[in-house]
Amino acid sequence: MELSNVTKKYRSNLVLNQVNFMLDSNVTGLIGKNGAGKTTMMKIMCNIIPNYSGDVSVDNQATVGYLIEEPKYYKNRSGLYNIKYFTNINGTAYDKQYINSLLEDLGMSGYVNKKMKTYSMGMKQKLGLVIALARKPDYLILDEPTNGMDPDGSIEVLRIIRDLARSQNMKVLISSHKLEDIEAVSDDIVFIDKGVLSNKENIAELSTQSTLSLVFDIKDIELAKQIIKEIDSQAKIDETIISTRQVNKLQDILKALSVDGVYPVDINKHKQSVKDYYFSQMKDGEK
Repeated sequence: MELSNVTKKYRSNLVLNQVNFMLDSNVTGLIGKNGAGKTTMMKIMCNIIPNYSGDVSVDNQATVGYLIEEPKYYKNRSGLYNIKYFTNINGTAYDKQYINSLLEDLGMSGYVNKKMKTYSMGMKQKLGLVIALARKPDYLILDEPTNGMDPDGSIEVLRIIRDLARSQNMKVLISSHKLEDIEAVSDDIVFIDKGVLSNKENIAELSTQSTLSLVFDIKDIELAKQIIKEIDSQAKIDETIISTRQVNKLQDILKALSVDGVYPVDINKHKQSVKDYYFSQMKDGEK
């Protein structure tokens, strides 16, 4: 599935701005703050929203499953009734063995014959995931799939998504405000802000990018900033902390600082996480 120069406006509000994206990884995480354009992008990919410019292309005969907003369940009917109803209107054959396997994995077997009005939000999300997966889609679009779930439920859902993506060669796009969920399940991530999509980043490669954080006494920070900026012009300043990705230049930095009698009071090294990447992108967008 590929988006080419997709732009969407609501009246004068530009929601998506020439978005180019190819869903070709097993699991891609889509991150960004509220109102950034995540849900609009996903709805366009699922053919829910019309009237956009650009192009969305899908492989011939490819199927798309999605869980973007809570389906309009029949609340006075059972979960099983709803599964059968929605799979039928989606033109999907009801595969009893496969559905039962999904329900078992999601811990829903004991609830599927109960009325939907008794379901918690997390249970409704799980049932929606079963419906989305019922057609064994080639592409799966999930917007906040673990919403309303406890930690154990979230972990189990993410495991199932990951396993199915691998075993069925399914391409998944998932968004979540729980950045730890995105990191746990995704191969790649993309960041969207004000309708503009960033380049795709590989999470495994991202985690190899270490950052040095040097903490200084407040009286030394201005001089330290000048010295370090000469070595790494991309160094980040946050009050009395200077962060650099030039890990291999630590000795050069310390030597340059010592010439002027400046020494850090602490030095920390950490691998970059999805959360680090998210906040660095947010800061870049504010410039």
